[in-house]
Amino acid sequence: MLRIDENSGTLVAPQASGLVESPPDREELLGLITASWDAFSAELGLSGIRLIAREPVPYVDLLGYDEPNDRVVVILVTGDTVEWQLGRALGAAADVASWDKERLHEIDATLESANGHESPSLVLVAGGYDPRALTTIDWLATRHEVPVFAYTVAMVRFGGERLLTVRREPAEESAPDVGSLLQRPASAQREEEPAPAEPTTTS
Repeated sequence: MLRIDENSGTLVAPQASGLVESPPDREELLGLITASWDAFSAELGLSGIRLIAREPVPYVDLLGYDEPNDRVVVILVTGDTVEWQLGRALGAAADVASWDKERLHEIDATLESANGHESPSLVLVAGGYDPRALTTIDWLATRHEVPVFAYTVAMVRFGGERLLTVRREPAEESAPDVGSLLQRPASAQREEEPAPAEPTTTS
């Protein structure tokens, strides 16, 4: 949980009364995340991702670069419950995946070194998720090894201050590990199941 510093417009750790939840506003949320990316990404468990640009193209809210894994990261932010937005997010990631080195360099010179053979990671930050969207996200991540991560955020009143809460989705312990998904090559084949043992014959 992070406290919103109204004076500096950044996110900081809370100092420690009654909490009242309210839905986040997209524009404010996007501004806070952009201004405090290091604190926010650490809260997500994605501290290895560097923020490159805000709204580099109309359909991408934030563009990041996962330096340890040499991978572009597409980040979409909304204060609403994600339903159709999931399709928009996947379309955005697919389009970014088609960019060549020249196009990436136009956004930021750092991205020129990104591995063009790897599909972008996709990070969704939303006020909530439709159950079917969560099922789809889990299916993509666990069955097809797509590096997609979903987080629910909410604004909370903490005495006279506002806090930002972040929760990974799906909330179950079975949700794929962030690190393992980031490090797994998109082109890697799933491990083959061992072949059944040959039947033994008795003489």
